[in-house]
Amino acid sequence: SMELATQAFANHDLHVAVHYKDDRHRDSNPKSPTKDYRDVTTSLAVEDSITLGNGYNLRVGASHEQRDAKEVYFWPTGKTSANNALIELQRDVGEHGQLFASLSHKTRFPTIKDRYSARMGSALPNPDLKSETAHHIELGWRGPVWTGAQLEASLFQSRIDDLIQDAIVPSNQCGSTVCNQAQNIGKARNRGIELSLQQHFAKHGEMGVAYTWLDRDNLGNPAILLTNSPRQRLFAHAQWALSSQWKALATLEAEQGRIVTYNGPGNQGGFLHLGGYANLGAKLVWSPLDSLDVEVGGRNLGNKWYELAEGYPMPGRTWFANVSYRF
Repeated sequence: SMELATQAFANHDLHVAVHYKDDRHRDSNPKSPTKDYRDVTTSLAVEDSITLGNGYNLRVGASHEQRDAKEVYFWPTGKTSANNALIELQRDVGEHGQLFASLSHKTRFPTIKDRYSARMGSALPNPDLKSETAHHIELGWRGPVWTGAQLEASLFQSRIDDLIQDAIVPSNQCGSTVCNQAQNIGKARNRGIELSLQQHFAKHGEMGVAYTWLDRDNLGNPAILLTNSPRQRLFAHAQWALSSQWKALATLEAEQGRIVTYNGPGNQGGFLHLGGYANLGAKLVWSPLDSLDVEVGGRNLGNKWYELAEGYPMPGRTWFANVSYRF
């Protein structure tokens, strides 16, 4: 990536960026031919932040992206492209914080995994998968609420075309009567609320909490539920400096309302509602030098059993130790 920035024009903060990404995957199996896949994605983006006066600031941006399938086993190569745009208006209301509103159009290209992966024999490839496009709108406020505390609240809604989601399809290619396959299932709407609070305690530490409530609707076929995202999600973190060289950190992550595709016992129309969970992590960090950190800690300290996809439980209680040095 390369980015150029200039403030040469009065009241403008102009950025131009070029990105190049080369994704490669090789599928090797002694009993079948080696399968090579390669995607090259390029992007040119321009963004300008304009100071309008009287507390108003306008941010506008646009990008052109292109993905070339340079190498594909068995299926033909090809390319696709998309244009994206963003406009955001901010209003500074002094000690009362900042109001903001934004509109955007964004595109998500299907990945190599989305299009070609058989997922260890459980899925069918879909080389004709189309890009997913979305129109987003967001309204919000951010600002101080008391000494050392910063609150942000926003409402958002997205209208999505050609939403990419796993579907269960009839097939004998996966060792049973059905397979998973990534498909464009049509139009969908996402809407919700995001809240976050950050609290700083002078030089001693900080803590924060972020909460999201998400409502998703399949506008094309309500009988097909939307999957792989929680209805509610909470993330909290805290950090406290015990001394100039020692600090303690803790995290809490919780979610509820995730739905996944599932064709086994207890499924409801090919779907399964997963149980919610909460897990705690913590670590202790020693920094004998400004450039050296030694840390020990644990994840999922309550040893909770949970999963984000049916049949794939997440790790239980895990201990770790790390050493990092910054040059």
